[in-house]
Amino acid sequence: MGLKLNCLLLAAAGLNASVPIRFQEQPNSPVQFHEATYRLGWDIHLSPYTGGEDLLFAHRSLERLEGWVVGKSAVFYSKTAPARLWRLNELLLGWCAANFFAVVVQHEVFGHGYRIRDINHGRVKVNGYMFEVPPPYGPGGGATSYSVSNRFTTTEESSVAMAGVESTAILALLTKLKWMEASKIDPRQTILYLLSQHDLNLYIGSLKSAGSLEGHDISGYVHSLNYTYPAHLLSNGRLRSLSWINLGDPMTYYSLYAWFHYLSSGKETSIPMIPAWGAGYLPNVRLGLTPFGPEFFIENYLLCGHRPYYFYLKGGRHSNNNYFGIGFYAPKIWTFDQWSIGARLDAWRQPKLLLQQGRVSILDINFNVQPDKNDPLYPYSQQYQVRYGAGGSMIFDYRSSGRSGFELELGYKAQGFLPGYSLRPFPTVRLFYSLFL
Repeated sequence: MGLKLNCLLLAAAGLNASVPIRFQEQPNSPVQFHEATYRLGWDIHLSPYTGGEDLLFAHRSLERLEGWVVGKSAVFYSKTAPARLWRLNELLLGWCAANFFAVVVQHEVFGHGYRIRDINHGRVKVNGYMFEVPPPYGPGGGATSYSVSNRFTTTEESSVAMAGVESTAILALLTKLKWMEASKIDPRQTILYLLSQHDLNLYIGSLKSAGSLEGHDISGYVHSLNYTYPAHLLSNGRLRSLSWINLGDPMTYYSLYAWFHYLSSGKETSIPMIPAWGAGYLPNVRLGLTPFGPEFFIENYLLCGHRPYYFYLKGGRHSNNNYFGIGFYAPKIWTFDQWSIGARLDAWRQPKLLLQQGRVSILDINFNVQPDKNDPLYPYSQQYQVRYGAGGSMIFDYRSSGRSGFELELGYKAQGFLPGYSLRPFPTVRLFYSLFL
């Protein structure tokens, strides 16, 4: 894919190069890349966190390769019409396709695929993935096909159905943290951010007001959730109304501005933040999904120097269940010479995950028929059981005297739902090779 994109960009460069560009004063070339830490790594089952880091590493490497192959001079960053035409070609013909494809891979392989790999145990397995040619060359999109056994549960089906949008929200978080570390928005990644941040909105927006859509993630989520918790049914219209809160993301509007600013001037865009406690502060609100209902996040980002910190509060209510949680992520807290230590901590109060088979096998449920709240799949006493849980990890980062290093994250989480983590008690082991790109 990278070779095709570079060929297209080189072809566009040839077209633009045929137009003479004259300057009264030779423009100065702006900084092409404001650097941040990009990671290439592995963890158990290839979670959305590792998959997102790997995709961003590949994307940034492709950016660097394009800059080296084309050999951009100050001409490419001028405000002349041919230079702007070059940047339009670059953003639309090259990075739009790369961004779209990266989001689809995250959604399918590190979203649905991850959750299936996590559940497994003879309950579910991936049969294959399908990817379409991304825009503007094709319709884009993708699909994950999988088969289930009679041990598979409706809670697990809800988890698999929502795992795609769960993973793209994590990709948006990782992208935002890298922009904050660089203190600049990378215009070549803006479409990636917008698609991943609003993947849930786009899916919910495509729901029909009545009936089901075969193979539609959110339609499948609603049906399986309602069979698990039939006391109060979640409707497509209700979910659509809740999704409007995702427009309360300041970085969405910054990203749109950054795209046009780069097109106009060839420069990256600084991130406006609220001064607080000697640092920059940026809030955000968004909707997320869980196996027991929708939930809302109040997200908070702090930037101290070039070190980003993230913490959140979340909560929701569905079918007489109240649930909430709190967490923070600080990749670097203490630094000793070439070593840094960070931490991640999450805690929650939520309904017990119903991972045992219900009264009826999932293979015998007709999801086209509305569930009967007087004859639930699970006794209400089980539906309302509350569990407290937590997960935490320590992050050890080593950076050599050059631009590279290694990062190791070790931890553990209890049983319960935490985006990007196993549903069951499970260790956290992530190993990364990092580059300051």
